[in-house]
Amino acid sequence: MCSDRVAVGLEPACIKACPTGALVFGTKEDMKEHAAERIEDLKSRGFENAGLYDPPGVSGTHVMYVLHHADQPHLYNGLPDDPHISPAVRLWKGITKPLALAAMAMAAFTGFSTTSVLGPMKPTKARKPMPRMRWPRR
Repeated sequence: MCSDRVAVGLEPACIKACPTGALVFGTKEDMKEHAAERIEDLKSRGFENAGLYDPPGVSGTHVMYVLHHADQPHLYNGLPDDPHISPAVRLWKGITKPLALAAMAMAAFTGFSTTSVLGPMKPTKARKPMPRMRWPRR
Protein backbone atom coordinates (compact mmCIF):
# COMPACT_ATOMS: atom_id res chain seq x y z
CA MET A 1 0.00 0.00 0.00
CA CYS A 2 1.00 3.66 -0.13
CA SER A 3 2.17 3.98 3.46
CA ASP A 4 4.52 1.01 2.98
CA ARG A 5 6.03 2.58 -0.13
CA VAL A 6 6.39 6.03 1.43
CA ALA A 7 8.00 4.54 4.56
CA VAL A 8 10.88 3.20 2.46
CA GLY A 9 11.31 6.40 0.45
CA LEU A 10 9.27 5.48 -2.63
CA GLU A 11 6.40 7.49 -4.06
CA PRO A 12 2.83 6.14 -3.83
CA ALA A 13 1.79 3.72 -6.56
CA CYS A 14 -0.92 6.06 -7.92
CA ILE A 15 1.70 8.77 -8.52
CA LYS A 16 4.00 6.32 -10.30
CA ALA A 17 1.17 4.89 -12.40
CA CYS A 18 -0.40 8.23 -13.45
CA PRO A 19 0.14 8.38 -17.25
CA THR A 20 -0.39 12.15 -17.55
CA GLY A 21 1.77 13.24 -14.63
CA ALA A 22 -1.16 15.14 -13.14
CA LEU A 23 -0.61 13.68 -9.68
CA VAL A 24 2.35 14.94 -7.66
CA PHE A 25 3.52 13.83 -4.20
CA GLY A 26 5.71 15.64 -1.70
CA THR A 27 5.79 17.91 1.32
CA LYS A 28 3.14 20.60 1.65
CA GLU A 29 5.71 23.33 0.95
CA ASP A 30 6.90 21.53 -2.21
CA MET A 31 3.32 21.12 -3.37
CA LYS A 32 2.58 24.82 -2.83
CA GLU A 33 5.64 25.74 -4.92
CA HIS A 34 4.57 23.31 -7.66
CA ALA A 35 1.02 24.70 -7.52
CA ALA A 36 2.29 28.29 -7.83
CA GLU A 37 4.17 27.35 -11.02
CA ARG A 38 1.09 25.60 -12.41
CA ILE A 39 -1.17 28.56 -11.52
CA GLU A 40 1.23 30.96 -13.22
CA ASP A 41 1.15 28.75 -16.33
CA LEU A 42 -2.67 28.62 -16.34
CA LYS A 43 -2.97 32.39 -15.92
CA SER A 44 -0.59 32.93 -18.85
CA ARG A 45 -2.92 30.76 -20.95
CA GLY A 46 -6.00 32.86 -20.16
CA PHE A 47 -7.39 31.35 -16.96
CA GLU A 48 -7.47 34.53 -14.88
CA ASN A 49 -9.26 32.88 -11.93
CA ALA A 50 -6.83 29.96 -11.63
CA GLY A 51 -5.79 29.24 -8.06
CA LEU A 52 -5.00 26.75 -5.35
CA TYR A 53 -7.80 25.00 -3.44
CA ASP A 54 -6.45 24.49 0.06
CA PRO A 55 -9.20 25.94 2.27
CA PRO A 56 -8.13 27.60 5.53
CA GLY A 57 -11.50 26.87 7.19
CA VAL A 58 -10.43 23.27 7.78
CA SER A 59 -6.76 24.03 8.43
CA GLY A 60 -5.92 22.82 4.94
CA THR A 61 -6.58 19.43 3.44
CA HIS A 62 -4.42 16.39 2.73
CA VAL A 63 -5.01 16.99 -0.99
CA MET A 64 -4.58 20.32 -2.74
CA TYR A 65 -6.12 21.12 -6.11
CA VAL A 66 -5.07 23.63 -8.75
CA LEU A 67 -8.35 24.82 -10.26
CA HIS A 68 -8.99 26.76 -13.46
CA HIS A 69 -11.81 28.57 -11.66
CA ALA A 70 -10.64 28.78 -8.03
CA ASP A 71 -13.41 31.30 -7.36
CA GLN A 72 -16.03 28.57 -8.03
CA PRO A 73 -14.80 25.31 -6.47
CA HIS A 74 -18.32 23.82 -6.48
CA LEU A 75 -17.88 23.28 -10.24
CA TYR A 76 -15.31 20.60 -9.50
CA ASN A 77 -17.13 17.51 -8.29
CA GLY A 78 -18.94 19.42 -5.58
CA LEU A 79 -15.98 20.87 -3.67
CA PRO A 80 -17.44 23.15 -0.99
CA ASP A 81 -17.01 26.89 -1.50
CA ASP A 82 -16.39 27.58 2.18
CA PRO A 83 -15.68 24.32 4.04
CA HIS A 84 -15.57 24.27 7.82
CA ILE A 85 -15.12 21.78 10.63
CA SER A 86 -18.40 20.78 12.27
CA PRO A 87 -18.99 21.89 15.87
CA ALA A 88 -19.27 18.24 17.00
CA VAL A 89 -15.79 17.43 15.67
CA ARG A 90 -14.37 20.65 17.11
CA LEU A 91 -15.92 19.79 20.51
CA TRP A 92 -14.57 16.22 20.41
CA LYS A 93 -11.06 17.31 19.49
CA GLY A 94 -11.22 20.23 21.90
CA ILE A 95 -12.39 19.35 25.38
CA THR A 96 -14.38 16.11 25.18
CA LYS A 97 -11.49 13.88 24.12
CA PRO A 98 -9.16 14.84 27.01
CA LEU A 99 -12.05 14.54 29.49
CA ALA A 100 -12.93 11.06 28.18
CA LEU A 101 -9.28 9.99 28.40
CA ALA A 102 -9.09 11.32 31.98
CA ALA A 103 -12.27 9.40 32.89
CA MET A 104 -10.85 6.16 31.44
CA ALA A 105 -7.55 6.68 33.29
CA MET A 106 -9.43 7.34 36.53
CA ALA A 107 -11.52 4.17 36.09
CA ALA A 108 -8.38 2.09 35.46
CA PHE A 109 -6.64 3.66 38.47
CA THR A 110 -9.68 3.04 40.70
CA GLY A 111 -9.88 -0.61 39.64
CA PHE A 112 -6.17 -1.16 40.18
CA SER A 113 -6.03 0.63 43.54
CA THR A 114 -9.15 -1.10 44.85
CA THR A 115 -7.73 -4.51 43.98
CA SER A 116 -4.31 -3.76 45.44
CA VAL A 117 -5.72 -2.31 48.71
CA LEU A 118 -8.61 -4.69 49.33
CA GLY A 119 -7.22 -7.70 47.55
CA PRO A 120 -9.09 -9.83 45.08
CA MET A 121 -12.81 -10.31 45.49
CA LYS A 122 -13.72 -13.08 47.88
CA PRO A 123 -16.47 -15.45 46.95
CA THR A 124 -19.74 -14.64 48.62
CA LYS A 125 -21.61 -17.08 50.83
CA ALA A 126 -22.87 -19.98 48.79
CA ARG A 127 -26.56 -19.86 48.16
CA LYS A 128 -28.87 -22.77 48.61
CA PRO A 129 -29.72 -24.32 45.31
CA MET A 130 -33.22 -23.73 44.04
CA PRO A 131 -35.55 -26.65 44.69
CA ARG A 132 -36.21 -28.75 41.66
CA MET A 133 -39.62 -28.34 40.17
CA ARG A 134 -41.61 -31.51 39.94
CA TRP A 135 -44.23 -31.76 37.34
CA PRO A 136 -47.43 -33.52 38.25
CA ARG A 137 -47.88 -36.88 36.62
CA ARG A 138 -50.90 -37.54 34.56
